[in-house]
Amino acid sequence: MSSTRSNRSRTFLVPAALSVLIALSGCAAGGDATAGGTASRAGASGGSSDAKKSDTSAGTTTAVIAQQKFAATAGSGGPDNAGGTVTTTLRALEVSGKTMTLRWAMRWDNPGKTNDAKTTLFDLGVTNLPKLTDTVNLKQYRPLCTKGSWQAGLSNLMDCKDSALVSPADAVEFDFPNHSTVEAWAVFAAPQDKDAKVDVLVVDGWPTFSAVTPTAAK
Repeated sequence: MSSTRSNRSRTFLVPAALSVLIALSGCAAGGDATAGGTASRAGASGGSSDAKKSDTSAGTTTAVIAQQKFAATAGSGGPDNAGGTVTTTLRALEVSGKTMTLRWAMRWDNPGKTNDAKTTLFDLGVTNLPKLTDTVNLKQYRPLCTKGSWQAGLSNLMDCKDSALVSPADAVEFDFPNHSTVEAWAVFAAPQDKDAKVDVLVVDGWPTFSAVTPTAAK
């Protein structure tokens, strides 16, 4: 189910922060870092730990663990609907210290549009907020964020979404051209269990990568 890149294809790397201050649980007063991305068990919140400084490199890799191709999701219903197909590539799920980094890629192809046509995540009807579900231990992981929390009220939830440690983060302004691949990443709390097997949902409504084993970062 992989797609072959044409001679006109280009790969776009979104600039990545080289290090972030992450608190794995609780809210940090003064707005430094919060624990919006801690794991949660069904009906219960995850445990807590002290804030740590975690060096998170979002460098790219050409590895292909798995790949899926499917019809592009309809966007706003207007003339800017992306159409065509989307190919998602799972590149890595790596653990380093207290954090786990998901690296993946997405490619949009629409032969009915010009080669320099562009689309956005909004036109595809999606946002880059992956979810990781440990199907062995029944826990879900969401991206860490620098404000708010996934487990609080609506205001905190929106703050967490807006400050989530993901790239690309802007669903409206970030463009990527036809027949091009965009490298993406998201940072989570490290798995709480050594036997974790994770279903990776890169985008709500898109196909899931099943039974992925997190590996130690090299």
